[in-house]
Amino acid sequence: MLKQRLSISQRQRLSPMQIQVIRMLGYSTVEMEEIINKELEANPALEESDGDTVSDISLDASSDTDDSEFGDDDGSAMADDIDIMEADSYYNDDNGAYSIKNNFDGQRDTMQSPVFSAEESFAENLFGQIDETSADEKTKQLARYLVSSLDENGYLTRSLANIADDLMFSMNVEVSEEQLSEALDIVRQLEPAGIGARNLQDCLLIQIGRKHSNPSTELATIILKKYFDQFTEKKYNYIKDKLSVTQNELEDAIAEITKLNPKPGSELNASKASDAASQIVPDFTVEQYNDNLYVSLNGFNYPKLSVSRAYREMLQELAASNHKDSRTQKAIDFTRQKIDQADTFIESIRQRNNTLIRTMIAIANKQRAFFLSGDDTQLVPMRLKDIAEISGYDASTISRVTNGKYVQTSYGVFPLRYLFSETIHTDSGQGVSSKKVMSVIRETVDGEDKHNPLTDDQIKERLNTEGYRIARRTVAKYREQMNIPAANKRTRKD
Repeated sequence: MLKQRLSISQRQRLSPMQIQVIRMLGYSTVEMEEIINKELEANPALEESDGDTVSDISLDASSDTDDSEFGDDDGSAMADDIDIMEADSYYNDDNGAYSIKNNFDGQRDTMQSPVFSAEESFAENLFGQIDETSADEKTKQLARYLVSSLDENGYLTRSLANIADDLMFSMNVEVSEEQLSEALDIVRQLEPAGIGARNLQDCLLIQIGRKHSNPSTELATIILKKYFDQFTEKKYNYIKDKLSVTQNELEDAIAEITKLNPKPGSELNASKASDAASQIVPDFTVEQYNDNLYVSLNGFNYPKLSVSRAYREMLQELAASNHKDSRTQKAIDFTRQKIDQADTFIESIRQRNNTLIRTMIAIANKQRAFFLSGDDTQLVPMRLKDIAEISGYDASTISRVTNGKYVQTSYGVFPLRYLFSETIHTDSGQGVSSKKVMSVIRETVDGEDKHNPLTDDQIKERLNTEGYRIARRTVAKYREQMNIPAANKRTRKD
């Protein structure tokens, strides 16, 4: 017999503003300009304010700001170098205006930022695919959040438990690991294949699983599942003996594996330098004046936004009306909805810009020597976790802020990810940046005998002699990153 039962339960959901801020963190300057223009067209309650548009937004770092949300209670997390100027926006509650203030006085010559080839938005491409799935809206929202947590290779390296904690503590949204697992299943179905993998092995298995089944792909699957370590170490004879296969069968299976993409995220992040129609500008500027650094957030074509005064007055008049029929009530609901959307959009931009600039200040403080000298050997070891600890944000937030963003300096334009590097320990116990080690490798290769070039093992031995604790595979990785060919391809025949 059917029975009706009433129950009450509490659930946390991502608010529209939280979702909007998360998305905006991943947008570049050009993408934000496009988003703002689209919103201006779609929402009649949102309009451009009168006045000139200024590209930089600023607030003195030593001024009164609430530092409690960024880490240490005493504000020390953001006060390492007070000569770094903090760019910030402000929100006027009285008129809903989103204003931008100039970071420099009129006497200074502000560097003109050049235009650079853009990259296809990694997150936006995946967001579009998620929207086309048949999942419920809550699962789609969580899938978008997971996409924002992917690294540059397209992997999800953080545990679902940590992500659930992140949502709870940073956004007060309670979700279970099961719900996140359902969302991750959606992400792992996206293109290119391998997105959302936990590691390289998982990535390759996802891709091989989508291939047409045949003896070679089936053998390749077994190798990846059971003999992955031996495969990476190229112990092919061991695998052949264990699986009792012929040399040709093994070679066909290995050929299937080598066709796979170990970094599926790189497909969506690949440079579009040849596409002149798609262009960006640097998202940040770090300028130097008398050994002082000034950090600003670029918003070259951002209009000043405000909520339409006419719409606010219309809402007041409609609400004050003594005769409210269904038509009038619909007009009230429509007007209030558009005003709320405009207010949310403006506040989302403020929060996005505030997060971006405070992250950039933390990076500039950490890499001060590099920004003053332009010498990449001056880069200190820096991880997403380090900037997260300085700024008080979560590492996933720092990942979204730095992904696909650029900073203009006096020495050129650099991707923010270029400023991050691994720590290599020396015999003295100190840690140096991987950029420093790469520079040493470059110098070693430049000074080698071109008729008898150094192998990766020999380069490793030389670096070990100089005090750098480094493995041969690390030498090979850095050599490939610098586009230096292997020893047998560097041999001079003359």
